[in-house]
Parts: sequence; C-alpha cells; structure tokens
Amino acid sequence: MSDAESVTRAVTLACRNGLHLTPITALVKKASGFSSDIRIRFNHKVANAKSAMDLMLLGATCGAVLHVEATGEDAADAIDAVDTVLSQE
Repeated sequence: MSDAESVTRAVTLACRNGLHLTPITALVKKASGFSSDIRIRFNHKVANAKSAMDLMLLGATCGAVLHVEATGEDAADAIDAVDTVLSQE
C-alpha cells in the first residue's frame, strides 16, 4: 500500500493580470520545492505546476477558478504553498 496522499483544492486566481510570467516564476519555484506531483486544471487543460510552459498555456485570467491537485508525501503542504502563490495579487 502506498503512503502517497492526494489533495485537491479549488483556488481563485487573484493576480491582476492573470497567470503571467511573474506569478508563474514564483509558482514554479515554490512547487519545485516539493516532491509531490502537482497539477493545475483550468478549462479542460492540465498543467504541471513545475513547468512554466505548461502554466503559460493554461491562459488563466484574474478571477479564474483553478483546480489544484497534489499527490505525494508532502501533498497537503504543496497545496497550501500553491494556494498562497495563486491567491496573491
């Protein structure tokens, strides 16, 4: 049996200009500090939270509801960290 934990949370994107280079850079840096697999879903697209290119292709705008899923030993902490980045203006 696996010790991997899976956590999902809906997060509203607060960045005024949507998901652009500055918040993406912060998000990738934060997400890369976790061993968990972190995925973000928006409009039927799925992005690896550790990939700037994936995140840019989401095209998420301010106020968008993103569905974040983390799977791994530190999934709960990873979700909290991603939520913090996405909730900043």
